Amino acid sequence: MKSKNIHLISALIASFFLLSSFASNAQSNIDEIKFLLKDGKYTRAETLINKSIEDNLNDPELLFYKGIIETNMGKNNQAIDTFRDLTERFPELPEPFNNLAVLYAGKGQYDLAKEILEQAIKTNPSYLTAHINLGDIFTKMASEAYNNALEIDKSNNIAITKLSMITQLFNYQPNTRNTKIDSIKEKKKTKPLKPTKENLSKDILSRIENWKAAWENKNMEDYLSSYSSSFKYPNNMNKSEWENYRLNRIISKKIIVISLSNIKVKFDNKKAIATFNQNYKSGALNQTSKKTLVFVREANHWLILEETSK
Repeated sequence: MKSKNIHLISALIASFFLLSSFASNAQSNIDEIKFLLKDGKYTRAETLINKSIEDNLNDPELLFYKGIIETNMGKNNQAIDTFRDLTERFPELPEPFNNLAVLYAGKGQYDLAKEILEQAIKTNPSYLTAHINLGDIFTKMASEAYNNALEIDKSNNIAITKLSMITQLFNYQPNTRNTKIDSIKEKKKTKPLKPTKENLSKDILSRIENWKAAWENKNMEDYLSSYSSSFKYPNNMNKSEWENYRLNRIISKKIIVISLSNIKVKFDNKKAIATFNQNYKSGALNQTSKKTLVFVREANHWLILEETSK
């Protein structure tokens, strides 16, 4: 069994106990970080997490996500330092121990990984992921021992049989894709307040401003991330064609200045419809149009589903 068969799910799919109440801006950043991680935008997530940590040096959840981001980016030595620091500062949390052990296992340091997983279990005996990973560590160590035995005696039937059994039993490929990052437990479960239309409208206005700023700054990553995965592409274009079209139209401009006025937002079922006057200036081009953006909620964000101009 190869070392990559060590159970890696927890290293990439975070399950974390919230130990304290966090400031609203910190929680907002964490939501944004989760959204970026889901989309595989690790560089932007890393920039945001580092900025957030500057203002929240003792926030264990932010530090935990820092380690998750570093792991996803292949910065394993930095991730090891981050998780080791967490285990020293917050020894009551089992998750950092588990993720630290997985990283050491990936480096082939199975004895050290075993000791760290045992510490995770000591911290929380019901932490299932650590038990599974510990079993995989023992299995890997056993397979190496049988391989060593076969190097001494290649015809040893006992070692051959047991190694074959291990290979058959543990020949699986765990899911290592970062598809979801949610806490499986929360210290407090409270019924969320229903957002008011005023707050929802503020959210929409904020998304429009971010979309406009990304367009003006020719920040294609932020601009394209403003659109829903179900966005209705114009002129029968597919996603790739439309993104290339917008890239060429936007990047080629030296300066883009956009002003919006008379913005109105209304809600229809689960959609938000924003209408406004848009003035677009770039070089000699000065164009005014009536714009409509239809937003839908995805992954706790308002994203553009439809875009029309008159």
